[in-house]
Amino acid sequence: MNRLETPITDWSKAGCASLVQEHREVLALLLRHSLAQVAKPYGEQNLLDAFRFRTLDDAVDWCLERFATGTLKPGKLGPPSRSWRLFTQARFWLSQREGAAGFQRKMQQLEAACRRDLAPAEPPESEVAPAPDLDVQRLVERLSHTLSELLARTCPDLVTWWLRATEELRSLWFELPIPEPAHEPRMKKERSIRIHDALFRFACLFCRLLLHEKDAVPSHLAVAEWLFRRCQNVPPYRRTEEEIAAALPLSAPKEKRAIQRLRREGVSALIHQLISSLDVPTETADAVALMEWQLLRMSVTKTTLTAFALDEGASPELERRIEALPSVASRRRP
Repeated sequence: MNRLETPITDWSKAGCASLVQEHREVLALLLRHSLAQVAKPYGEQNLLDAFRFRTLDDAVDWCLERFATGTLKPGKLGPPSRSWRLFTQARFWLSQREGAAGFQRKMQQLEAACRRDLAPAEPPESEVAPAPDLDVQRLVERLSHTLSELLARTCPDLVTWWLRATEELRSLWFELPIPEPAHEPRMKKERSIRIHDALFRFACLFCRLLLHEKDAVPSHLAVAEWLFRRCQNVPPYRRTEEEIAAALPLSAPKEKRAIQRLRREGVSALIHQLISSLDVPTETADAVALMEWQLLRMSVTKTTLTAFALDEGASPELERRIEALPSVASRRRP
């Protein structure tokens, strides 16, 4: 079952408030992406102005606060909407903001303005705000979309570990609240392994390395089932060997050692692909390209090998290729 289909079982005020408190950062990402998608045909600020929001963050906060009141009636929602998928339905939340009739009226006005190519009167030059950097916006949208996909394919803690790992790098661009994971290891090494595991899985999804089942060899199918399927929100956040075996084609080997070998081959192949995709940015590369490279570079380190038992001589070729990569620090802007 897709993570977005997780049912909301407690619609009381306390239950709704608790869901928002525990998973606010993830629910906010889902809402942000959904609202941005609805706004695209009309312009984000036009949509926000129409529904009396100053910023996209204001809109997201309002939606979460509205849900936390516990006054929504699940009986009036379709079955798919009685789950986390509700937070991907921007039109529902905009209707909550203005009422059904108000929502329809405002959307019709936006459609009419779009058709006529109308634009609001330009303010005096002194009041014009700097134009947003479209490349930055696109990168943030891609990151948000990938985080939503990571949540849908795995579990909330991995999103939290990724947010924690990238906090410093993201600080100059955009910030998101970082909750505590449900399971916090006591040992620093264990925390590092969780972080690098999350960075690696995020990078694979960001770079679209997962293949369709019909195009994949058994080792790829095994690692996809192992690391990119919904799992319990408990370390190590992975599917069991029995679950992997059950998902493989009838012709694939199902013995325990064979599954372990397929997993190892599959994850090694993905790490090789990530390394190959890391074209080192030039000294004159723009800031967006540099940040994207840094995010991906963080996903392939010696600790990544440790996370998947590929260290201590188990994969010397990967160790050699990782050592040959420049460090993130050496490519940061002065």
